[in-house]
Amino acid sequence: MKSTLIFVLLTMWTSPELKAQTDAPNDSVQLEEVVIKGARVVNRTDGKLIFPSEEMTKSASSGYTLLKMLPLPNVKVDDINETVSAANSLMGNVQVRINDVEATTADMQSLQPKEVEKVELIDRPGVRYGENVGIVLNIITRKVTSGYVVGASGTLVPKADMVKGNAYTKINNGYNELSINYSGYYNHSNGMSTVENADYLMSDNTYNKVERNTNDIINRNTMHDIQARYSWINAEGTAFLTTLSTSIDNNPRDLNKTDVAYSNGRNATETTDKSEKTLSPLLDLYFSTKIGNNQSLIANATGLYTHTDYAYLFTSDDTSFGYNTLGKAWSLKSEAIYENRMKPFTLSAGLRYAQKSIDNDYSGDATLVSQIHSSNIYAFSQIQGSLWKIGYMVGLGLSREYYRQGETMYDRVWLRPKLNLSLPLSQHIRLNYTLTSAPASSKLQNMSGMSIITNGMEYSEGNPELIMERRDDHTLTLSYQSPRLYTQLMSFYRHCDHPAMQHVLRTEDGRFAKTFLEGRRIDMLMLQSYTNYDIIPQHLNAYISAEMLNIWNDGQDYSHRLTSFNFNIGLTAWLGNWTIMATMDNGYHFMENEYESRNIFSDFVSVSYKYKNITAGLFCQNLFKRNAKIEEVENHNHLAHKLLVARNRDTSNAIGIKLTWKLSKGRNFKGIDRDTNSLKDTETGVAK
Repeated sequence: MKSTLIFVLLTMWTSPELKAQTDAPNDSVQLEEVVIKGARVVNRTDGKLIFPSEEMTKSASSGYTLLKMLPLPNVKVDDINETVSAANSLMGNVQVRINDVEATTADMQSLQPKEVEKVELIDRPGVRYGENVGIVLNIITRKVTSGYVVGASGTLVPKADMVKGNAYTKINNGYNELSINYSGYYNHSNGMSTVENADYLMSDNTYNKVERNTNDIINRNTMHDIQARYSWINAEGTAFLTTLSTSIDNNPRDLNKTDVAYSNGRNATETTDKSEKTLSPLLDLYFSTKIGNNQSLIANATGLYTHTDYAYLFTSDDTSFGYNTLGKAWSLKSEAIYENRMKPFTLSAGLRYAQKSIDNDYSGDATLVSQIHSSNIYAFSQIQGSLWKIGYMVGLGLSREYYRQGETMYDRVWLRPKLNLSLPLSQHIRLNYTLTSAPASSKLQNMSGMSIITNGMEYSEGNPELIMERRDDHTLTLSYQSPRLYTQLMSFYRHCDHPAMQHVLRTEDGRFAKTFLEGRRIDMLMLQSYTNYDIIPQHLNAYISAEMLNIWNDGQDYSHRLTSFNFNIGLTAWLGNWTIMATMDNGYHFMENEYESRNIFSDFVSVSYKYKNITAGLFCQNLFKRNAKIEEVENHNHLAHKLLVARNRDTSNAIGIKLTWKLSKGRNFKGIDRDTNSLKDTETGVAK
């Protein structure tokens, strides 16, 4: 540990002194012009402003590609699978917005990188944002007043039998914009295999050792997503947006066939066959207006309906268990936010209301009607400003959480305080501290009343009486920043008091039931260093991230500890029309409850060439590997200890091709931003 800390400190303090960095005002993004021209990264109380270089916006083919090029600590961007997530699950979810509108995949696909002015990296988000949001990326673009753009992209990975693509168009005329986006996905995977060794402690204190070999794994999935959006934004900043979208996700076959060998010499074959189809139409309405020069008002409402058809069948030599689920879920989320930019601080206050109803009808071997009703009322207020040299954000939220399933009811009021402090120690060095305390709810599928056979020795059992936990986070960050270099040393501590944790019971018939009960605590401590450096400005950039993680899991009848070391490095080169990107990491090593997960070393290389309106790319994952081990999962339970090793031929030495085309005409811009919050909730509570 000492050597690791010494390495991090040397990385921070032996870097050459470069040009001084000017801080941005705490409450405003109206920066002096010299700051915008002279620096790529500008500090704020809640995070940073990042200005993409001209080379980045020219070479990027989509919003995902542009984000992958930017220095974003603790953010993992996958431009092939088109996902943005936290590099560490401790940091919470990453929320991506465009002009403060929560962005969908369709929005990111149709985003024109050359229209991006800056990106707000809010790694200390205030109380306005939703639960478990640890990082907000807000992409600010120039407002388009005329013209149109049409584009399409496609990705093909022959070895993985995967193809995906999207097509979009945007038309602008004065205050009006109409956009339509379609995206589709198809994947037929049959390259996975797993080996699991399990030790079951029986009632006579002997162990029943079981080896499970699953070589026949077939998964077929298709997805169709259509989104239409109309927006009207006038010169005074009043805006109205309406979005209508629907998603059709069809997983007609998810088959696992397993050969099982028991220590008593008995052999068996177990098969699980699942299928699922969901339809999710959504309607989002948004309105915002400015009141004078310093005040604004935002109102937003989102309605979503999700229809789910799910089937599950488990068969073995002597057992058959199956059920079908017809699931219906309705949700409504709405919010109103008021902001007043006063001196010397900005006041924000708002009210959020959410209601959800789930009606899941189970038939077959699990006959059950599961109805869940939940609601949440959340009021919040915060002030953000500066006092002496200290930038601050102080916020307080008050939420009422209501939940009812059958005879089980939960009704509780929670306080959700949050504090951000930022102190510049010099022109280059800054110290930040964040305190967050908030409730964290359990997954709805863990709260169902269902019992589901998962193999010949085990079944899972829901617990409708699970309650919410309180989670307290403390983050302390010391950073050094100059126009070419950003490096930080961060410590993060989380305490979860009485969380929902795994619990295993041995039944009278010699099987093992897994459920979730109230545990004692989960504590996590992370020390991390991150460095991003422009080796050759505008041409070659590199980053490295390293962390040490300590986790304490104390359930009702167990205590588990883990210390792990993780690293990730990346390199990006811009060579005229060519862009080369390479990343590799040692795999993430984590433990929650009794499950220890180890992702294995991976690498990724991509090369793209841009010619006029067309960008062609070639990428490869897990070079020089035939059947790469992708994950090890170990359950440390004393009654049912298991170690599973998963491999995947489809992602080993897999080569893919990506093509992007776009055509635009008459695109004129002016700088008007828009604010909203699109709230989407697709959790159905279906027991799986």
